[in-house]
Amino acid sequence: MEENKNNNLSFADKHPKLNALIALIILIGLVVLVVFLLKWIFSYIGQGVEKLATLISKLDAVLIVALITATVSLISVIISSIVSKIIDYRKTRQEYLAKKREEPYGEFVDMIYKIQQNAKKPDSYTQEQMIEDLLKFSKQITLWGSPRVVKKWLKFRLNGANPDAGKENLFVMEQIMNEMRRDLGLKKTKKGILLGFFINDIKDALK
Repeated sequence: MEENKNNNLSFADKHPKLNALIALIILIGLVVLVVFLLKWIFSYIGQGVEKLATLISKLDAVLIVALITATVSLISVIISSIVSKIIDYRKTRQEYLAKKREEPYGEFVDMIYKIQQNAKKPDSYTQEQMIEDLLKFSKQITLWGSPRVVKKWLKFRLNGANPDAGKENLFVMEQIMNEMRRDLGLKKTKKGILLGFFINDIKDALK
């Protein structure tokens, strides 16, 4: 009975010391194998780096300069292409907006001339017509007016409700036209130049 019990025992149970020794030997073997494997990998990488360094050192100086020049040229071409695309986009956008703004900006100038003509020929430009033109212009610049024109136009309308701000509003009107010129790609004029088209004694107004 005792013999059958011993036969059912595993090798580890029968020979615990021998089993521990075998496990230790296997562990040591695995450690040694990992160490040699890592050493071989680092040695291989080191040889690759060394070969690359040797290859570079053997290259002719002219070839190295040519490679550097080609790389710099390629980078320059890429950057130039990107910058060119950005410039083209901005130019196309500016041209598109200028076309959209040309009509309402021109109508604003027409409205100013009509107001001036009405001063010489009463009832040639009625208040109803002026209100209609003002409403139409406001609608158009709501969508297409630049932020600078919109800001100046709002100031112009607010001053229009103040009878004491008549002179100031003349210069605000000129500022609006100058901002319109700027949106259309033209330079601003000096203060009073554009008002000179509407006011004969502009020099007195500037004083």
